[in-house]
Amino acid sequence: MDKVIDICTRVEGHGNLNFVFKSEELSHTEFTFSLYRGFENILIGKKLCDVPKIVSRICGLCYSSQTIASCKAIEDIYGIEPSIQSILLRKLLMTSELIKSHLLHFFFQTLPDLLKILDINGHINNAYDIFNYNDQFTSNVYNLLKISSDINRLIGGRVIHPITVIPGGVINNPEKKNLLLIQKYLKRAKDYAQDLIEYFITLFSKYNPPNEYDLSKLSFLGLSNENIHSRYEGDIIIKQLESKPQLFAPHNYQDFFNKDQELYGINFHTIRGSKVLTGPYSRFNIKRDYSNDIISDYVNQFEKPWKKSLLFMNLLQLIEIFLEIIQNLETINDDLISSKWNITSLKVIKNRDGIGVVEAPRGLLMHHYHIDNNQRIDGVKLFIATEINLPIINEMIAKYAQELFLKHDINTVKDKVQIMLRAFDPCISCLSH
Repeated sequence: MDKVIDICTRVEGHGNLNFVFKSEELSHTEFTFSLYRGFENILIGKKLCDVPKIVSRICGLCYSSQTIASCKAIEDIYGIEPSIQSILLRKLLMTSELIKSHLLHFFFQTLPDLLKILDINGHINNAYDIFNYNDQFTSNVYNLLKISSDINRLIGGRVIHPITVIPGGVINNPEKKNLLLIQKYLKRAKDYAQDLIEYFITLFSKYNPPNEYDLSKLSFLGLSNENIHSRYEGDIIIKQLESKPQLFAPHNYQDFFNKDQELYGINFHTIRGSKVLTGPYSRFNIKRDYSNDIISDYVNQFEKPWKKSLLFMNLLQLIEIFLEIIQNLETINDDLISSKWNITSLKVIKNRDGIGVVEAPRGLLMHHYHIDNNQRIDGVKLFIATEINLPIINEMIAKYAQELFLKHDINTVKDKVQIMLRAFDPCISCLSH
């Protein structure tokens, strides 16, 4: 048995693709990474008030989601709810985070791959070539990234790892001038995002994606909030296309899935015969209706083969950016976001267990803490989107690699399998934490 280990490039974090051979035949392919469980161990013995700032460092992209999930878990322990203003400000931070995360994946990681897969532009050979592909397109991407950073700074206190989000609320009553500035940013962002979507449609809608990227027999995991697009709150839903969805409160999650602290991987007790996927593609299949005619028209520009393809996630990422910008434009002038609210204080412990759930850009994120008699953490479980997606990732890349190896050399196989892996937008930093 021979093993080829190859570093996977242009993904968030550091991972390897392992190719295992038996008798000169490719028998297995697996996406691997260093597993530390560092933060689940670091948090043991910590005071609750210190935890959100620690978990923010898990990732340099979904820091707001990690912080907010942590705060929600601690608020659950105290049995409190933050003010409506704090919730709106947290949602705004999650949107600015989503803009950055989705665009970095789409523009730098998968757009060069998508052009190559569909054989649209042969001169795009690497991520650097994409800068000069279309000047207006590149400018729109960078303008959106700057707006994302500016909103983070104005609401979160700095560009990454927000310092204003704490258990009980957000320690920032934004001044009227800052809210007006954010409104101006969001209006510009709406135009930039819409231009990106329309250019994507012009580029790709007339092509069909290759069959090897088809997603079938999947269960979709996410949050459901009365058909409203909300990544901040709601019940957990597991939806299989041919059966009734399973809807349950976060505190009941262990009846449906759990994880072994000694091993990576999440076990779903109630699902048979399918893998689980979370993230933009799952959010689309859970909801399907965005209740927005413009977005519905964008989706309908693509035929059925796209809507069952992993590559459709590229469009869905741009649509989510556009949708959340519209939602924030509706709330930025609301008196509730500009009123002076007090931070909800942490007084009496109501529960020894606290669970906080949000949908990070890549999918469902859950923090589960247990505290001891001294109000320090003595048990931690972090449920990460990429960890949830890992089984379907490995299943698809293994099948694809074996099919490729029948016709191509190993270097071609490695290149093409990495393209498929990048299409899933894995976050190895969160996965290994």
